[in-house]
Amino acid sequence: MHDSATVKVPDGKLVEVAVTYDDRLTDVRVTGDFFLEPPESHAALEAALEGHPTDVSRETLVEAVEAVDARLIGFDAGHLADATLEAIR
Repeated sequence: MHDSATVKVPDGKLVEVAVTYDDRLTDVRVTGDFFLEPPESHAALEAALEGHPTDVSRETLVEAVEAVDARLIGFDAGHLADATLEAIR
């Protein structure tokens, strides 16, 4: 299955997550008008979301995103977790 969801952060940026999944998240693409520092961390951020089961908790996704060495500008790990969960539910 493939679905996507978008979160508009109040006074912040737009975060869209497109996910391919069956019982696990197999391919995750994160797009939007946000910034990452360093920009090269984008792939690591997507990889951090992949491999989790579809019944993953928000807390687990937040921890996975926060483990990536990246500064999220205009959104936070919770916004990214929320968009990911909305896409798969």
